[in-house]
Amino acid sequence: MTTTTDIIARTSRVLPRGTHAHWLLRLPLALVLLQQGFDKFPLSADAAAGFGVPFILWAMAAIGEIAVAGLLIAGGLLRGVTGDLVTRIAGLGLAAIVAGVIYVAYWAPPLELLLFNQFHILLFAGGLYFALTGTKSRMQATA
Repeated sequence: MTTTTDIIARTSRVLPRGTHAHWLLRLPLALVLLQQGFDKFPLSADAAAGFGVPFILWAMAAIGEIAVAGLLIAGGLLRGVTGDLVTRIAGLGLAAIVAGVIYVAYWAPPLELLLFNQFHILLFAGGLYFALTGTKSRMQATA
């Protein structure tokens, strides 16, 4: 007699391993960051003033977004502890940048944020995911 456990075990053996599935999250996050970063160029004090932030903060955000996108891609390409550390730094940077954007431009009560600003909440959650897991999910998939 076949048990449910046997069926689950056989099914899990035939399903794809998903060893490269982390790219389904890395690439869109990196592309969004690159778009947002490059949209700020050429850097302008007027654009910064339009959002009510100092020019230096505007410039740091633009450069930070591009750098974090590069680190996110590099972390996926690098192996071992280095890739893990680079991925965690990228995730932390992404979460910090998006938290700053939410605070400066979109601050609202938490429920309103969740209901009407899902894009930034998803970016923030993606950053936290990579900051907390690094490349562990990729390493587990290949094990």
